[in-house]
Amino acid sequence: MERFGLDFGTTNTSLTWARGEGLPALCAIDPPAPDPRILRTLLYFSLETRGFVVGQRAIDEYLAEDMQGTLIQSIKTFLADDSFEETWIADRAWSLEELIAVPFRHVRAAIRGLTADDVLLVVGRPAVFVARPEKEQLAQERLRRAAARAGFDRVAFQYEPIAAGLAYEATLARPEVALIADLGGGTSDFTVMRLGTGTSGSRRQDILATGGVQIGGDTFDARIMARKLVPHFGAGTTYRSMEGRDLPFPAHLLGRLEHWHQIPFLRTRKVRDLLSRLRVSSDAPEAVARFQALVDGNAAFFLFEAIERAKARLSRDDVARVAFELPPIALDVALTRAEFEAMIAPDLAQIDGCMRDVLARAALGPADVDAVFITGGSAQVPSVRRLFAGAFGEARLRAEDYLTTVACGLGLTAAASEF
Repeated sequence: MERFGLDFGTTNTSLTWARGEGLPALCAIDPPAPDPRILRTLLYFSLETRGFVVGQRAIDEYLAEDMQGTLIQSIKTFLADDSFEETWIADRAWSLEELIAVPFRHVRAAIRGLTADDVLLVVGRPAVFVARPEKEQLAQERLRRAAARAGFDRVAFQYEPIAAGLAYEATLARPEVALIADLGGGTSDFTVMRLGTGTSGSRRQDILATGGVQIGGDTFDARIMARKLVPHFGAGTTYRSMEGRDLPFPAHLLGRLEHWHQIPFLRTRKVRDLLSRLRVSSDAPEAVARFQALVDGNAAFFLFEAIERAKARLSRDDVARVAFELPPIALDVALTRAEFEAMIAPDLAQIDGCMRDVLARAALGPADVDAVFITGGSAQVPSVRRLFAGAFGEARLRAEDYLTTVACGLGLTAAASEF
């Protein structure tokens, strides 16, 4: 039996193959992508082929078809949402498990290109999908059913921060008590572990505490959208009701704009009719026109790509610009690092609180931790790193490949599994 680890992430997905001695090998699962080892967790329903494609091909076909098909991102965030049972795409309803099975099926095909043997797949999951136990079980079972639909008969799960800890452990020359922080697109997860103890198997005795909070890179993007860009799409404007009253632009529409993965749900006849009525009586019809263009042009993905680029630039510069154009939308908005850090300060406070709660449940204080291993895309945000440096000191911070560490640890879990 061949053993693989799959980091099915909110933003990116990666796969490792555990073969013999040494670290698991990263697999090329998206050949057209700039880095074939990293598959963007994107699904696109092609109008031409009447089927789904994923990763770089999803972006390419979305552009080739003038952004008229359905592009889905951050599908993982719906796993614990029991109100999401199905959604209509083209001419039929798709369950959440069917949608998540699409990238899993892509991965299964990539594995078949590597081996015809039976496969054990260890899939990563957050320490906390959502702070409700019954929904935790729902989320994991949905993942299991999606994997089964894709042809994976043997599936096991591992917490993502534990997987990151196992990958870090492979670099150690002596035992450590480590805090592992996996700061991804959808969640920030923590584990306190004893590493380098020489034990194998489940390692339950070495795991002192785990925990997580639903804050990640997508949350930071939403803050930029809400504070800097939503005013260009109607926030702060009013419209005249049929009764002659001036009312604020509907908050429920603006709330959807803050989360890229929710914007496709605005492409309904009901919303489009509402926007047409608002535009007629708005005190800023040009803002409503921009909202309409964003929805009708199905271009939210590229607007949030511009937000992501600006956020990344702020990791090295003091000022970045969010530039995006789709007539009548023409944005060129300055964003300073100070503004960004003020926006996300409440989120960082929640991350800090979760981290300290995990330490407390491990009966440890910051001084008792030998090292802090930080991974995940959000770990590259300077104020996030400062949070950990302030608590533990810069000398104790460790980092490896931010995007593939968890996949490596999942491969190690698969290699040690008795499944």
